[in-house]
Amino acid sequence: MHLSISSSSQRIPCLPWALLLLGGLTIAAAYVFLTEGVLAAKGYQATVQDGPDRWMQERLRARELGRRALILVGASRVQLDFDLAVLRDATGLEPVQLAIDGSSFVPILEGLANDPEINGTVLVGIQFDDIGGTRRDASHLYQENFDRGNYQRPLNYGLIEARLGQLRSDNLRNFSDGARPWDALHHRLLNPNPVRQYLVTYPDRSRAADYQMVPMPSFYLARVMRNLGEEIKIPAGFSPEQIESFLAARIDQARPSSNKTFLEALPRLETAVRNIQTRGGRVIFVVMPMSGLVKKIEDKRYPRKLFWDPIVTSTFAMTIHFEDHLDLAGFVCPDGSHLDQRDRPRFTNALARHMR
Repeated sequence: MHLSISSSSQRIPCLPWALLLLGGLTIAAAYVFLTEGVLAAKGYQATVQDGPDRWMQERLRARELGRRALILVGASRVQLDFDLAVLRDATGLEPVQLAIDGSSFVPILEGLANDPEINGTVLVGIQFDDIGGTRRDASHLYQENFDRGNYQRPLNYGLIEARLGQLRSDNLRNFSDGARPWDALHHRLLNPNPVRQYLVTYPDRSRAADYQMVPMPSFYLARVMRNLGEEIKIPAGFSPEQIESFLAARIDQARPSSNKTFLEALPRLETAVRNIQTRGGRVIFVVMPMSGLVKKIEDKRYPRKLFWDPIVTSTFAMTIHFEDHLDLAGFVCPDGSHLDQRDRPRFTNALARHMR
């Protein structure tokens, strides 16, 4: 029996595919050009997308710089409060930003201490709950990834792909703050009340916050509640002033944290300090500025005589507490926890003087 398939005689339509492709690319380019212009007019900036691959690049740079490196370790305060260009000029060293938002400094400091090629200056933003703590966060994952030596592969496709992605996302406002073009269109271009951009991440991984862009005092009060870390039910109808008084009364009831595991962990911390300093490096422990109710929470939970003083008396590292110096104690953190971008250069210069 003879079979035939009628579609076998059909041919792919002969279309001007090159022109269609060129037309599509032209439309896409026009869309990008137009939206970038509108986003710029609205005040949005292109920002770096931070992540493990970019941190890995900086971690390798810390090793390559040797004694010229000034390595910054800590969490968001260290990322936001330092102006790295000012720090470079003030110290003559090359800053390397290894701070990780919301993460413990301990794994990174110990990783630097265990690396025989690290012999520069290490500045550590101290957070007392990190010392002796058991939580796992991004800093553990970043350091473990570095320890596994993935960066040593002949062709590290992960880092290559990350760098290609950075070329795109670092220079387009459509990708600001980790957004995608659809997010930018929906939330920033078409939204009559778009969320304003207050945080910018730079290629060196440092960040700057413009707190004039956020609604105050609600932004500050939200930070206070976040730092309290408790389930808090604010009575309905309270004004911002009443909410602040309510939170202050709640903080007054707080008790100091136990420092047992903290004290037990100090020798391990000092081992890291000595490993770095034995190679000719230098370690500086810094308590970064805080203000308002955020500072009140810190004072209640981590009294100086139970937490900071034991570090000072047990370490060979240099120690700097912002409260002990007039030129550091005068800074006000708009959200209670971080400096505004306008204060970064002055704070950086002041701290650099004490480092010397």
